[in-house]
Amino acid sequence: MDHAPQIVTWTTALSVGVDHLDAHHRRLIELLNQLGGAVSLGDSRQVTGMVLGELIRYVFYHFGEEERLMEEAGYQDLDAHRQSHRIMADHVRSLEQAYDRDPSAVVAAELHAFLADWLVHHIRAEDSRYAPALCQMAQAV
Repeated sequence: MDHAPQIVTWTTALSVGVDHLDAHHRRLIELLNQLGGAVSLGDSRQVTGMVLGELIRYVFYHFGEEERLMEEAGYQDLDAHRQSHRIMADHVRSLEQAYDRDPSAVVAAELHAFLADWLVHHIRAEDSRYAPALCQMAQAV
């Protein structure tokens, strides 16, 4: 590989203002960085399967929690957000299936780049839109 994968760093710019969901996003970033570290060290194939499995489980857990909170808050763009989650979940599931069939079919560096780009964009562009509704709900409780 020509260069090491970029480490994704948690910053307040990625905060959605809901501690519970921020913790989820931090965990997803940790998983991404584990994969990036494995790519840098050259043992990405072994780690790819482990990270993919954990990432898939955590993504589904996180998406479910996020959608539940958006529903409770009456977030008006829930359907569009849910659709974005489904597209991503289907893509990650297809990567896991490809990996299960042939571990060499999933290039860890490409997986890392895709997931890092998607996650940061999703948090900044999409998750940030629900923040006011969820923060308002939290204050009302």
